[in-house]
Amino acid sequence: MSGAGGRPEASYTWDLMQEALSSGTGASGQEKSAQDAELDREPVMGAGDLSWFKFLVIMTAHGWFLRPRAFPLLRDGSKASVTPSQAIRRAYVFLGAWVLALVFLPITWVAVSALLYAVVLTPGLIEIHRQFQNKPDAY
Repeated sequence: MSGAGGRPEASYTWDLMQEALSSGTGASGQEKSAQDAELDREPVMGAGDLSWFKFLVIMTAHGWFLRPRAFPLLRDGSKASVTPSQAIRRAYVFLGAWVLALVFLPITWVAVSALLYAVVLTPGLIEIHRQFQNKPDAY
């Protein structure tokens, strides 16, 4: 979110750096190698992967379910209007409202409303889908 994908845990990265520096394989002084370090394909990540569907739900909740809205990149001293965890809570409340509508209103009304909502929401989802890389890198 906010332009950053999953990141390896800081302790994992620090331990690898310390290991490389202490073993003498690091790039120090004249011993610098012309080759890049190997890509770490299985790093210890700080958080699990966020599915594309859940990502779209969070972005839609941030836009109050009218249109997906990206989270702004925060600068020093700025405060987020909503965090991703708050946005997912909004999504649960929104889903609960649809369930209550199914229970208390005629199903035809709810179905027509859901269809109209899907028609209104689809252009925003397509726009977000085109703007973000949503395919995993092929190593």
